Amino acid sequence: MQLGFDMKGQYNVRFPLPGKTTPVFTLADAFLKKEDAIDAAARTVYTEDIRALLAEVSGSLDLKSGGETRRVQSSEEVKALDEQAAALVEKIHRAMVYEFGDTPAKAAEWGFDIKQTGKRGGSILMPDGRAAIVQVLDRYAKAENARPEAERFQSPALAEVIAVVDGLKSNIGARQTGKSQRAAGTQQSNETAARLLDLLQAGAVQIILKQFDGKVTPELGEWGFEVTARSSAKAKTTTPTENG
Repeated sequence: MQLGFDMKGQYNVRFPLPGKTTPVFTLADAFLKKEDAIDAAARTVYTEDIRALLAEVSGSLDLKSGGETRRVQSSEEVKALDEQAAALVEKIHRAMVYEFGDTPAKAAEWGFDIKQTGKRGGSILMPDGRAAIVQVLDRYAKAENARPEAERFQSPALAEVIAVVDGLKSNIGARQTGKSQRAAGTQQSNETAARLLDLLQAGAVQIILKQFDGKVTPELGEWGFEVTARSSAKAKTTTPTENG
């Protein structure tokens, strides 16, 4: 992204592309370091606004990073708990088939669906998918908790089922919270970078006008700006002479 200024000069000023937040923040930091090294009277009118915006960056980046960390950690927990939940529901399903082979409809009290028609009519169905598995385990835990301890199924242990159900609910919620935090942090940093880029461009124009008589010069690099030679200028410096 180039600054359309001093079009007849030998140099261009290039800026980070919109949406590239890290280069914008790096440029803003370099800009402030140069501005702080010169007299306050010589600084641009945009300098303090740039400083204030840059101070907001760490908060949005922390929000984004923290959200991503939370999402990843929760995702790993959910993956492990999914495996435990699948193993538990298989064990419970076997217990239901064994206990209620002749009266499968009773398994519905523990959360299982019963196939009503077809060749397998009357079969106790295995839940399919995380939501269905969690629903069955949750219903199983509530049904078992309501029964006298001596009448409960011995395996799996009720405490284990409750722990897995609670763990899944908690970590799925935490993962969603992490995603939301990451999205909020990303949006904030993108918005800040866009505002910074506008101010940095305005600052560059003021510096060019007030300090360099309207000419783009490599000295702008001291503020962190990328200054490149225009194609015509490059040609003049590289084309050999007729006597060469």
